[in-house]
Amino acid sequence: MRNRRLWVSMIVLAVCITGLVLIWSAPITSSVQTTCLTREAQCLQLPTISGSNLAGQTQTFPAAFAQPYQLVVMPFDREQQTRVLDFVPLFQELSASRPDLGYYSLAALPDLSVPIRLLVTGGMNAVVSDPAVREAAYIFYLENRPAFLQALNLTDTESIRVYLFDQAGNVLWQASGDFTPEMAEAIRAAITTLPQ
Repeated sequence: MRNRRLWVSMIVLAVCITGLVLIWSAPITSSVQTTCLTREAQCLQLPTISGSNLAGQTQTFPAAFAQPYQLVVMPFDREQQTRVLDFVPLFQELSASRPDLGYYSLAALPDLSVPIRLLVTGGMNAVVSDPAVREAAYIFYLENRPAFLQALNLTDTESIRVYLFDQAGNVLWQASGDFTPEMAEAIRAAITTLPQ
């Protein structure tokens, strides 16, 4: 009887420790801070958000933008996250041709429970193996996604968004939709308008 209680106690303790480890290792959530009025076109700006990339590095944006200009593809759900990979070859090509241009995937997901965050992040880690893409692919679990959407003047999350930001996070150009030859040409045209 005593051995049985000891085994039960050890199992309960192991389950508790495993649960705590999972909670501590789960991807973080992010608050949303806006710095300008979003109703005026000149004020469209990426709000301050924090998240981790697929390489496990945590950053706060737009402060982490390293180049004068950033090409960003922004998915809003798991299905869109997979489709953004179609943009990567073009983004890499454009970034290689312009040293002042960086590129990112910034997934703006809702605040999900810890187990779901672990599943989403684990799923993306399984899909993306290229180290450069893993460093550029960030996932944000937003505590107040409506405030984030309002800051970018978005009324829905039905389509992938593509942005050209300056280093401060101001929107210089935007489009929505999946990768197509027409989308690629629109992105190329937007890049050519940037001063070098």
